[in-house]
Amino acid sequence: MSLDRAEAVLTDPTLTNEVDTVLRRTDHGYRAASARGSLDFARRADDSMEVLATEGVNPLGNERADQRLSVADETDDAWALLGDHATPMAMASTAQYFDSPHAPDLVVLHAPTHRFHGNVGEHGSLATTQARAPFIAAGPGVVARGIVDEHLRTVDVAPTVAALLGCAPVDGHDGLGRPRPRVRLRVQDGDERTELLDPDARPDHVVLFNWDGCNPQALHHAAATGGAPNIAALIERGTSYRHGAIAALPTATLANHTTETTGVLPGRSGILHNTWFDRGRDQLVDLLDFGQMITARDHIRADIETIHEALHRNEPDAVSVATYEYGDRGADWSTYIQMATGGRQGPLTDEERRRHRTTDFMGVPDYRNYSVYDAHSLGDAKHCWSGDLGMLPRFSWFTLNLTDSAGHYGGPHSEMGRAAIRDSDARMGEIIQAIEARGALERTAIVMCADHGMQATADGEPADLSTPLRDAGVDHHMVDAQYVYLR
Repeated sequence: MSLDRAEAVLTDPTLTNEVDTVLRRTDHGYRAASARGSLDFARRADDSMEVLATEGVNPLGNERADQRLSVADETDDAWALLGDHATPMAMASTAQYFDSPHAPDLVVLHAPTHRFHGNVGEHGSLATTQARAPFIAAGPGVVARGIVDEHLRTVDVAPTVAALLGCAPVDGHDGLGRPRPRVRLRVQDGDERTELLDPDARPDHVVLFNWDGCNPQALHHAAATGGAPNIAALIERGTSYRHGAIAALPTATLANHTTETTGVLPGRSGILHNTWFDRGRDQLVDLLDFGQMITARDHIRADIETIHEALHRNEPDAVSVATYEYGDRGADWSTYIQMATGGRQGPLTDEERRRHRTTDFMGVPDYRNYSVYDAHSLGDAKHCWSGDLGMLPRFSWFTLNLTDSAGHYGGPHSEMGRAAIRDSDARMGEIIQAIEARGALERTAIVMCADHGMQATADGEPADLSTPLRDAGVDHHMVDAQYVYLR
């Protein structure tokens, strides 16, 4: 069988430096295999996981969410393979991924002992350092608990924010069509986190900041040492989950942005990853291509609600906005909708380009360019809160991307990574000041999160995995050097 042959090729010990683990469906459920061992498991009707068999080192054997909780933890044994590195909720995450009709036949989780895509920092795997994102909330409607030794999931963000906005519960269903009574979104896989919510202090406005790819341990360290004063202030008056928000497979941008804006898992939302192969149309979808990126919302399943749409179902006249955000369907004002329709705001002034950027890294194109993108996001956010839209936004989603770019280029715990956190904190602070200038800050709940984490990788060249598969007679289509579609 081609699938068995493909697994055998990719888990051969000669590829251990490049391939950590491969994931696939089986006749009885799912399988995770590496050169060191394997796990076969199944999903029960109640969504619990049943281990069917293990051999050698179980790649998903440690599902704890309370490990690698400091910068020192992450930098010691930084390149641990799965089986040694914790993989919280990994079996459930794998199962939901294969719910998608676009899921490949086999998923390669790259080893951190080489530089996949040539990046110093990477994400996409089930490893906790790549899967864990920060989550902090403060303001009216939020219970102030400080830093708590708990975690949530990225799929819990949308229902929790919808509850914070006061969206009325409805009888809906999950992403597989199974009934779910009294949920905040018509289609909902996630859960609202009631321990975070104060029902007696409803906010007039909710603002969410998504710092793409922000490593939570680096963020908390910066907040504790003066490098992120606005984040420190949110933690001081709100709640921060020390164990983070755990991203679903793939722990990648488009998938988990959509999960956070809809409450539906990537394998069910319509947006499986940044890129995938659409078998029905025999075409590659690449949402990192700019033309496709700004219309990514078109891939979200039609029956699914975004937070914007759930808000409008409850409050038709409310204003919701989004800057540089892919899951913007239903927003009244959105950067990407403006771009797609030709209504984009004017160019930045020189002063706007220079503000809140670390000049030490302006010679690095990725740092310079993403600093400009985030300056645009800042300008768009201030525009939305200027009053020019007629009403102040009831819900705002503001995305900043520099932390992801700097984490990829320099690594999450590099000086470049720290600079990105400082710059992003300053931009977030200026938006908060704009809200305060409108007299609305005391009535505004603020949420800060990210879509996934970021892990340092070892120095090494990307591997060509298609050649050994072809040499073994496996006829396949490889997408993004990690997704194997058999022909």
